[in-house]
Amino acid sequence: MVAHVTVQESADKQSLNSPGGEELMKRVGGPAGLPYFAFLDYNGTVLATSMEPPGEGRKGGNIGHPYEPHEVDWFLAMLGKAAPSMTAGEMATIEKYLRAQKQKK
Repeated sequence: MVAHVTVQESADKQSLNSPGGEELMKRVGGPAGLPYFAFLDYNGTVLATSMEPPGEGRKGGNIGHPYEPHEVDWFLAMLGKAAPSMTAGEMATIEKYLRAQKQKK
């Protein structure tokens, strides 16, 4: 199940914010910029977030919408944690799409 939560809207659009959204974002590791996302299990336990850990010359932080190679790598690692039954073919389809975005920029 996917749940979209709207937070941090500008002053004239504050009514679009999801009730309790700010509290939820904090509970799952935000705020860290938008987009921010987290994968939770059915009990609400955080499995992975878009907060890439630092390492190998990267400062770490929120990957937002992944398109840089290291961001795509982190997103795929997140999927591996959150959707372990995803097939290699399904993962490859997502990876191909994300990596193609960088080439279009």
